[in-house]
Amino acid sequence: MKFGDYMRYWYETYRKPYQQRNTQEVFLSVLEVHFYSSSLADVELDDLSVKNLQEYLTNEFLHGNRMRLRNYDRVGQELSPSMIKRIRQLLIGACRQAVKEGLMSRNYAEDTQPVASRRKNAPVFTPDMQRKFLMKTKNHRFHLAYVLLFYLGCRRSELLGLSWNAIDMRRNLLRIEQVLIIEDKKPVLRRRTKTEASIRTIPFPAEIKYMLQEWRARQKAESRMAGYRNEFNLVFTNKDGSPHDPRNFSKNFKKTIQRLDFCSNDLHVHSTRHTWATNMIQCGVAITDVQTIGGWSRADTLLNIYAHTVKESQRKAMKKLYNSLAQD
Repeated sequence: MKFGDYMRYWYETYRKPYQQRNTQEVFLSVLEVHFYSSSLADVELDDLSVKNLQEYLTNEFLHGNRMRLRNYDRVGQELSPSMIKRIRQLLIGACRQAVKEGLMSRNYAEDTQPVASRRKNAPVFTPDMQRKFLMKTKNHRFHLAYVLLFYLGCRRSELLGLSWNAIDMRRNLLRIEQVLIIEDKKPVLRRRTKTEASIRTIPFPAEIKYMLQEWRARQKAESRMAGYRNEFNLVFTNKDGSPHDPRNFSKNFKKTIQRLDFCSNDLHVHSTRHTWATNMIQCGVAITDVQTIGGWSRADTLLNIYAHTVKESQRKAMKKLYNSLAQD
């Protein structure tokens, strides 16, 4: 059996059924652009070796197609380390299953050279930028949504999929348990999150409770006047009660950033999540608590992303310890 045929079987059987639609699109695009058209896909499973697997990865790293989803016109440019890492993980996963099924004697892909990722510091809003952004959007329909992004660390999909049924006003808690994502170019509500760790309960302060209550009253009044029905009982909807398109949410967010002229083209909706995590760590909140509230699967992922923030927090902690114990 050729490796390309086995990869199709492996992905369709062991990966695709357990992935959300948007994740499937990414994986299928990676395979179509970077694997199925390669010479490695024509190699028989019996002829796979560390040598031909490594040659394939090296060639992709140096001369592969840089890809945007459904846009394959950027040919001949070196790939990013993160893309090579993703491709290598696919090879390892397929070969691992082939070994289990007795089609290969060993997993040669595991012996290929891993590529070190060049991790950039995640762009964040400074406290002053955050205040200016929220002040600028004070009268915007989604101002409260922006507040929740900055102060609760939610993802865009979680926020737009948030239901009033998941908010406990008595105990000041909200439950993340569903998401609003784009599938087939339209918003779709999914009754499950991307990972188990994403399902979580987030506490919020009384100030946000009052804002939620005020917004709830306004939404009900709007519904009565316009005569619309909020089918999914969502906290944030369009003026006709329909789910708000995540793409439009991001565009409006980005436009506000540009109007404020923060001198940073890297800031976007997800930067609010980076900002929240950075602020939490700098406030001395334990990494495990940041991980749980933010819905990360693993603490080491958080540590890798925010290593620079953790180091600064550690400096502050050591200085605080010294000042509290030092003798005059």
